Amino acid sequence: MSCCGQKREQIRQQRTVSVPPTPAPAGLSQSLAPVVFKGSGSYLVTGEHSRKVYHFSQKQPERWIDAKDAEALLKTRLFQAKS
Repeated sequence: MSCCGQKREQIRQQRTVSVPPTPAPAGLSQSLAPVVFKGSGSYLVTGEHSRKVYHFSQKQPERWIDAKDAEALLKTRLFQAKS
């Protein structure tokens, strides 16, 4: 009896994090900030504040995103503020 499928599913569940969508607060900040993706390939990230999904890639590394989302992304080494 093979158990590889069970182990694979267990690993997949350990890596998966489900976050229920939160309703946008009234008066959502409209301030935007330019950020540049410094990684390789493509990257999808959900904004911590706005819950908006942003797509970055090597072909389109720069995006204007909600300033509050930018704060969290800039703490990583994958993004930098555009000056």
